[in-house]
Amino acid sequence: MDLLDIAIIYLACGAPFAVQYSFRLKDEAGIDKTAKCILAGLAWPLFALLYVRDTVKRLGRLTPIQSETKQLIDNIRQSLEDSVDLAGRPDAAFEFRRTVLRWAELAIAVRQPTAFPAITGLWEISEHTRPDIASKAYIHREKRLLHVHFEAARKDLLDLAATLESNTEFRSRAINAARSLNDEVSLRTLTERGNPEIPLAATAQT
Repeated sequence: MDLLDIAIIYLACGAPFAVQYSFRLKDEAGIDKTAKCILAGLAWPLFALLYVRDTVKRLGRLTPIQSETKQLIDNIRQSLEDSVDLAGRPDAAFEFRRTVLRWAELAIAVRQPTAFPAITGLWEISEHTRPDIASKAYIHREKRLLHVHFEAARKDLLDLAATLESNTEFRSRAINAARSLNDEVSLRTLTERGNPEIPLAATAQT
């Protein structure tokens, strides 16, 4: 490998940084923007370090909403786990926690708006004729897949509840968890199982 090969590899590594910096300066134009993007491409090792530092800071700092969501999920997991005896059964405990956490996390995720701010930029780079429509189609697909995963997670949780049908404490806590997560389907199903004589319309109003 000679110097030319090294230079080509170096510039190839810097190209994504130049493009990304160009999007950050989308409100600017002219020679100044071009010069800044070229600088970002040439000095990409420095920019890479800055990006890593910013990412680490961002990931390590939870927003109030994230902290509240994490606390809710932890409380649900702990509450349901305290209602069953998993001592000496590590495999069962792992599967129990996986089922509960997946259900709770996806129940929250499907309620939140799905946004991919960088997607439009990717379609623009690929020179798509209608990047706005392509972005909406992609987001719609991701939301649909999210709901599919949530339906599977809900089924796993309800199947777990069926195996613990005699555990009234678990059912009571699961009902409270479903109410906290605004999961009406799980709430209605769990309530009906505990009170088979309650009409469907009545359980929907609880």
